[in-house]
Amino acid sequence: MAYAEKRSGLWRARWRGPDGTLESKSGFRTRKEAEKYGRDQEAAIRNNTYIDPRAGRITLTEWVNLWFPTLDLEPTTLSNYRYQIEVHILPEFGDRALMSLTPEDIAKWEMGLIGSGLSRRTARDARSTLATVLADAIPRYIQVNPAVRRRGRGRKGQRRIARIEQESKAWATPLQALLIAERAGALSGCDTDFILILTLAYTGMRWGEAVGLPPECVRRNKLDIHWKLYELNGQFYRGRPKAGSMRTIDLPPFLSEMLASLLDRKSSTSMKCTCQERRIRNDDIEWCTGSEYVFLGPHGGHFRRSNYSERVMRPAADGWYPEKKGSHPRSAMPVLVDAAGHFPGRPLPPWPAATPGVPTYTAPSGRGRPRITDSVFPATWLPILRGLTPHGFRHGHQTWMDELGTPYVLASERMGHEVQGMRGVYSHVSERMRKDLVDALQDLWEQSLEERARIAPRSAVGILDSMLR
Repeated sequence: MAYAEKRSGLWRARWRGPDGTLESKSGFRTRKEAEKYGRDQEAAIRNNTYIDPRAGRITLTEWVNLWFPTLDLEPTTLSNYRYQIEVHILPEFGDRALMSLTPEDIAKWEMGLIGSGLSRRTARDARSTLATVLADAIPRYIQVNPAVRRRGRGRKGQRRIARIEQESKAWATPLQALLIAERAGALSGCDTDFILILTLAYTGMRWGEAVGLPPECVRRNKLDIHWKLYELNGQFYRGRPKAGSMRTIDLPPFLSEMLASLLDRKSSTSMKCTCQERRIRNDDIEWCTGSEYVFLGPHGGHFRRSNYSERVMRPAADGWYPEKKGSHPRSAMPVLVDAAGHFPGRPLPPWPAATPGVPTYTAPSGRGRPRITDSVFPATWLPILRGLTPHGFRHGHQTWMDELGTPYVLASERMGHEVQGMRGVYSHVSERMRKDLVDALQDLWEQSLEERARIAPRSAVGILDSMLR
């Protein structure tokens, strides 16, 4: 039983810890305060919320070595955690005891990361990872998480900017999705990119779910989203969708026909990717070693997110090739096309734009470049939707369903979200809901096709040209 004893004019609380060790805490002004504190510790022991006074002396490195092996997460998430911990967190706090970490120390460290040249987002992600690491140390080692950013603190302007940027995230209308898909097909010279972009736009699939789509999951008017392809350290492995969101969604007729046509054409060749057996194996990861997929690059490889953004998404949506850094830097350049053919033009090799204030401009020339003659009409693409990413099509699909008045339970199922609470218990998706949504998506496609036909009657992309004709 807890008791108090007087020492040097103050009172000290005494109690037995979970292992029977006699614990103490000094500095109380009255006997009553000391006894109450001791009884509170005994109550915490009974409720399994007791914090060992010596536990907080464990260093962050020691805690990470205990905590990290217990995680059961996607390898990509573990890789991100490992990078943040090894590169940003442990060099600063590795030798510090958990109980010594303060919000002020962590805030100063975050600002130091920004001052060293890192972006605010990178610094924010590093602090979020630290908060995740420390969250599981409560209540055994620490009482509160010093890395959690308190609400209402920080620069109000930055919070408003972050909120506005999130609200204004780029999403595409049906016509914009069609125009970007057309440009993607023109850039690659392959119908696969055209169909991939429209599949993202009209299904709300995540990028990894689309590039990891196997042929057997494409059925008549249905799409089984049961797998996702993850990219880790330049390699790919197959896993289940995020948060286990396996689902079957309905396809509008036009998209079902496109996918069926794509599979028919590929059946005569090979739909197997070029992945090979890894020399270094990790038995916990199902690395791709060569399987069949619907969407593959022209040489049979998987679409890599960063490469696809640089090669297709940015030029198609922005009208510009992005700036390149690293060992082979290149400034941003507009997409140059030959407008002599069908809309939107045949892409030409990129060439730097004219510099403001410089009166002369050198036209593209040299080996491998078409000569500017009467048969070549060079032009540049205007932006369609700056900043749009493949994930932006997912935002757009949700927005389309909101505009169409799609029932919440069906929209959540289609996006792979779980309906929480009693609404998820009593709400069910009916066949009429599914038919209404499919019909509405088909109408959106047909309207966008009519709008596209008013821009130009033909297209440089074969599959779209046949539809327009």
